[in-house]
Amino acid sequence: MIINSLNIDISDMPAAATSRKFTVVGDVGAKFRIIALQNPSSSSTHTLYYDFKSGSFESGYNDVNNNLISTLTSTTYNNKINFPSGTGDFVIKLMQLNGSTSNIITKNIAKASADATVTFTPGTSSGNAANYATLPTSTSTGAVSSTGEFSFNWDVTNSTTDAKSHGFRLLNKSIIIDDSYWYFTTTETVDGGVEPTDANLGLKVKVDDLTDIGVGSIITGVSSGSLSGTPRVTAIDTTTKTLTISSAQTFANDITLTFKAYGIKNIDKAIGLKLSFGAIKFKGNTVTSTLREDSDGDYTTSTTVRLGATLGISGGNVVGYKGEGVDNSSRNTVRSVTPDPDGSDGDGAMVVSLTQTLRKGAIITFSGCHSIVNFTGSVSITKYPTADKTINLDLEKIITLGTAL
Repeated sequence: MIINSLNIDISDMPAAATSRKFTVVGDVGAKFRIIALQNPSSSSTHTLYYDFKSGSFESGYNDVNNNLISTLTSTTYNNKINFPSGTGDFVIKLMQLNGSTSNIITKNIAKASADATVTFTPGTSSGNAANYATLPTSTSTGAVSSTGEFSFNWDVTNSTTDAKSHGFRLLNKSIIIDDSYWYFTTTETVDGGVEPTDANLGLKVKVDDLTDIGVGSIITGVSSGSLSGTPRVTAIDTTTKTLTISSAQTFANDITLTFKAYGIKNIDKAIGLKLSFGAIKFKGNTVTSTLREDSDGDYTTSTTVRLGATLGISGGNVVGYKGEGVDNSSRNTVRSVTPDPDGSDGDGAMVVSLTQTLRKGAIITFSGCHSIVNFTGSVSITKYPTADKTINLDLEKIITLGTAL
């Protein structure tokens, strides 16, 4: 007579009080004992044991009430365990008491301390952050096992500082923003370093903590030294906290690695968040400026056009323009911009490739640059993580930053 299995949902539980059904499967006549406990590290200073008569976890141990002893009268036995509200780490053990095999089956279940908030926001590298005004956010809060859905309408706006006010260019207005544009990012410290001459040819790196790292995450940055390509995590040894990566690297001890998990599958592997995205649409605004003076100051031909506000206008011969009196008889682009984002300094100007004779007050409309890019879409969550997390939309796959020259 053998107990074959103890079946219970071991996925993370929400913070609210939760019941989980369990099933014991085995031969008729197989006798077993089950105990359930809450580890002291997550409850208090002592272990709490489940009282199968009262249906609650309590301090102290009682042979009668804390042991569920039964004999299978059919091939299955069904019951449930009630878990209290709040955080906890729980262990359920089954021990077979007769038969030729002495089976011990252990199940571990974690419980969140509170509902988790997931923040969604556009993301960019730290080196480009100054080109944006405060980035918009949307949040969704829920228990691990709950679901959520929301829509967002974000305006990503150019910075109004002179040096960073040259707008945005869209890489491709017809791209489809799918889940591969979204990512979760985290950092972790190398524990011991890795050299390409070691036995693993630089393909294994030990880290201090595996939290929020999953198979499929990629390494996108290092705090010092060099990074070759964007190696992907292909395997994780949870016992030694060792990552196997897809390409050999030389990492020094104690440097910080930046990881990104792109796409819904890799995000799930990293943080246990299950989600999907509806259609994401984006569109840049139309940038205009009003001439603050006649061309060249005296209504004579010049390649310098004296503008009012310049927010969103890029140089570099990639932006076109039109307006009253503009000569576009041949290729005509903005070569460079002297910034005055709001027009208050009275020194905004652009140098163009084709000479112009323009009047003060003429309204100029620009093409190929934007001061605002609007994003709309929807998000569905079918499983929340156990702690607060942030998911980013990768702006650098969508937007190129404008320049003065």
